[in-house]
Amino acid sequence: MPLVHSEKIEETSTLLLWKLTETEDELHTSLGSSYNSEDLETISHPQKKREWLASRLLIKILVEQFGLHYEGTHKDEHGKAFLVNNASHISITHTFDYVAAVINPSAPVGIDMEKSDPKLQRTSRKYLSDPEFTHAENELAALCIYWCAKEAIYKLYGKKKISFKNSIYIQPFNKSQSLIKGILTDDEEDLQINSPIHIRWFEDYCLAVSV
Repeated sequence: MPLVHSEKIEETSTLLLWKLTETEDELHTSLGSSYNSEDLETISHPQKKREWLASRLLIKILVEQFGLHYEGTHKDEHGKAFLVNNASHISITHTFDYVAAVINPSAPVGIDMEKSDPKLQRTSRKYLSDPEFTHAENELAALCIYWCAKEAIYKLYGKKKISFKNSIYIQPFNKSQSLIKGILTDDEEDLQINSPIHIRWFEDYCLAVSV
């Protein structure tokens, strides 16, 4: 997989972004046996299998860059991936063209990547609060940032049953900003997370990292 981007985020997290070019067989060979076959067997779509294998290969590369032994990943009860026998925190995202991963040795992280697509305009009322909807002005780039940022902080928190519209708020931004702020509220847990969210663009893909 050709490396597209590598970056240290706030001195605590490391981000890698790769272009997905390999076949499923090539990814199998590169990854070897260091993956959870039970997770893979739940995926039937060939492209989704490629993306899943590529994301695990990228995590393996990322972990080994830190001089650590990679023993694979599992998912917790909320579906969040974690490293086997390794306390570092990870987050993974994959699309048709790209796969990205971020690792932090001591604190949760969240990552998401999304292509600018008109479906974000059709569904914006489902994931934006009224002030966010007004601010976005149905502009595709702004909607893509909103979606990626909300998904990233949602994945940082790592628990289900959080409403994107009612429980995650992204403070107003302009589209040229590379750093925005998000707030996630879980009333059941009496918890609020305030997170800086780093925004990067690659062609027509938006990538967001919540730390």
